[in-house]
Amino acid sequence: MRRRRPRPVVWLALGAGKVLLGIAPVVGVGVWLATAPVFDLELDIQIEESERVSEQWVRSRLAPLEGRNLPLLSLEPAARRLDHEWIREAELVKRLPNELTVRVVEHRPAALFAAGDRAWVIDRDGRAIVACERAPDVCAGDLVSVSIESALEGDRLGDGPARNPGAGTGSSRGAVASRDVQGEVLARTLKRALDVATEVRAFEWGRQVRAVEVISDDDYLLACSGRPATVLVRGSDLTAKASVFELLRNAITEHNDPEVVDLRFRDRIVLSMEAPGAQIATDTEGAPAARDGVQAPS
Repeated sequence: MRRRRPRPVVWLALGAGKVLLGIAPVVGVGVWLATAPVFDLELDIQIEESERVSEQWVRSRLAPLEGRNLPLLSLEPAARRLDHEWIREAELVKRLPNELTVRVVEHRPAALFAAGDRAWVIDRDGRAIVACERAPDVCAGDLVSVSIESALEGDRLGDGPARNPGAGTGSSRGAVASRDVQGEVLARTLKRALDVATEVRAFEWGRQVRAVEVISDDDYLLACSGRPATVLVRGSDLTAKASVFELLRNAITEHNDPEVVDLRFRDRIVLSMEAPGAQIATDTEGAPAARDGVQAPS
């Protein structure tokens, strides 16, 4: 007796049934992940050294996300909600089943930078945090002022320092800042000036430094609140020369009370009773040019 073969329709139905049986658990898990109340998002916010960004502001920016399904939440758009001029870094981490941990780090102001009729608060990397008109209380404080007018032409560096992208790195504004070559050059110049200010503050006389002016790639003018009012330094041998001046400072100021102390020479300290001009002369070998004044041994 001949057996009848199943019709093609029957084979297709059996195959489809097996496929459905295979994917049904996966679909079920997916539906459960997308709809189960246990995954409804709750916020856990941590702000380090909060002065400018409040937990209330962070919570208000992320409030539309509360109750959303955590496993299906995209973190990049969520991070863009925290684009704030005082936020240096924002880290969002999913913690199942339903907690979104938000860690926010604020910028720490390091100095002021002025160009033309505008001024910015800058960080330790020489990058702009905020314009002074938006933070007058910070700009009226005791931050060191940094200037580059004696060293660089403004049109070579653009109109202001590069912005630190902070939490908005993925945004279009952060992408533009990262390609701002002129701004990056300025940021590096300002960072070197800030490094000089930090280094001299290890010395007693250096704690009186209130402003740093970049004269050239390695020369800096330090304006002090006490005497001497101006100290000229070279970044490449700053520690050695500053140490010598620390030892001789009392004797120098007691007998001469100079207006300017020039520490850039290899074998001497040059004192002057007159304020320096806008440009500090150098000789043909790049060393500071000799000026009339009293010399103290180095």
